[in-house]
Amino acid sequence: MNSKSDRILSELRHRIVDGRFPLHSQLPAERLLAEELATSRVTLRKALALLEAEGRIWRHVGRGTFIGSGPPAPTGGALAIGTGASPLELLEARLVIEPAIAAHAATSASSADIAYLKLCLQKREDAPTAELYELWDHRLHRAIADATHNPLLIAILEMLNQLRQQPEWKAYRRTTLTAGRRVESAQQHGAIVAAIEARDLQSAFTGMQTHIRTIQTNIDHSQSTGKEVVDAQRDVSPSLMER
Repeated sequence: MNSKSDRILSELRHRIVDGRFPLHSQLPAERLLAEELATSRVTLRKALALLEAEGRIWRHVGRGTFIGSGPPAPTGGALAIGTGASPLELLEARLVIEPAIAAHAATSASSADIAYLKLCLQKREDAPTAELYELWDHRLHRAIADATHNPLLIAILEMLNQLRQQPEWKAYRRTTLTAGRRVESAQQHGAIVAAIEARDLQSAFTGMQTHIRTIQTNIDHSQSTGKEVVDAQRDVSPSLMER
């Protein structure tokens, strides 16, 4: 981004942080906001796109742009219980819930929903950093839930997305997201979106199921490999380790 874009992005972030744009409030129309910030709508849209990737704003087709990562979700009980879940426990929950959400999205997604799924998919694969990649990955999974148009399913998925922000999960992603696995993940997500667009419930279900099971396998492999390294280190005699 150029200096002008940086200035607009910085100003929008500042307004969100200091409360001038409160959580869950709606942003002014692009034309009005561009005039207020003395910038072009092209520059403004670039800044808004990055804020969306960061999870600071979300868009509702036909209604506008809002502050926050998505519509308000229930807090307390379920989220508090899930906070202590391990990555494998989180994946078990995702394996039960997300394939069904993907299948339901195949029955209810609008053309605008599908267009946004494709946008998230493209932004995810074009992400220049691991952080942006993760942000757009979350947006894609959230967009699949949004395509169900069921507020309860959306809230459940949002809770799972929040649990994926835990340090244990982020540590796993840092150590296992290799270039090869990123290519495999892109193929799997592309197949899920294609199934939703084709209104193919079964393929959407099995596609998401396969994706989550692949992550489970990768975690199992990562943990077993780590254990083997630790065990090998323990087997080395002190005299060898001192060399």
